[in-house]
Amino acid sequence: MDLNQLKSFVTVAEHASLTKAANLLFLSQPAVSAHIKSLENEYNVKLFKRTPRGMELTSSGLIMRDEALLALKAANNFVKKAHTLNDTGTCVLGTISMPIILNLPAILSQLRLRHQNVNLTIRQNISGHIIDGILNDELDAGFVIGEINDPRLGVLSISSISLCIVGPWSWKAQLENAEWQAIQDFPWIATPKKCSFNSITQDFFGRHNVTMKTVMVADQEKTLKEMVSMGMGLTLMREDIALLAQDNQELYIWPGEKTVSQLCFLWGTNKEPSPVISALIDTVRELWSVIN
Repeated sequence: MDLNQLKSFVTVAEHASLTKAANLLFLSQPAVSAHIKSLENEYNVKLFKRTPRGMELTSSGLIMRDEALLALKAANNFVKKAHTLNDTGTCVLGTISMPIILNLPAILSQLRLRHQNVNLTIRQNISGHIIDGILNDELDAGFVIGEINDPRLGVLSISSISLCIVGPWSWKAQLENAEWQAIQDFPWIATPKKCSFNSITQDFFGRHNVTMKTVMVADQEKTLKEMVSMGMGLTLMREDIALLAQDNQELYIWPGEKTVSQLCFLWGTNKEPSPVISALIDTVRELWSVIN
């Protein structure tokens, strides 16, 4: 038995036709037939029966087809792993400022288990610029927040992100009973248009028919938190960051409605044949238990 015989067997099983299998495998029909016959003789098992509908698997053939698929997959994994042992791969990964949630050390560790010789470059930016970087081939993959619908991008939604409106701790009395109409009268610290928080905020406000008075624009979570704590205005913030700041009496979380978005992992679909990108996608799937 060799892998070519298994490929012929599986292809005939899939298409129920020697002719179709031969065309797909770029072999002659007698060659494919010989592969099947050789397997049947070697293991003393009948794999197919001829019917008016074509080549139909026997009960034994059904069992052997599943085993053959596993064997071919294992062989393919063997070849891919062998290539990674000698090939040096590079990957430029775009990240938003969420090092704890992104767990970058675990990503690098798991990636090197899958592809030993990989050089990973990390570039931090806001979501819109990360998306542009992937589409322009300046980045290979990246993490962003927000809903992504672009056929040029592969997307894994890996975690939901809860977002809340926060203000200075000193404004607690003014905010704790404030309704939406009162909230829009406060000064607002916005984010750049390329930041996902900008579009999330616009959608959030739009659902309540309110607008905010922007007095400042900042593109880093650390800067946003500092500006709010200094009494410059309200802003939209990840709830995990806001809760810590509220415990320290730096910020106060408005007890009104929150909104939810998604932390996503993206890559250019044109990069999918790359062993490094494939290994990176598998790494993210495993670390976040993503099944889609």
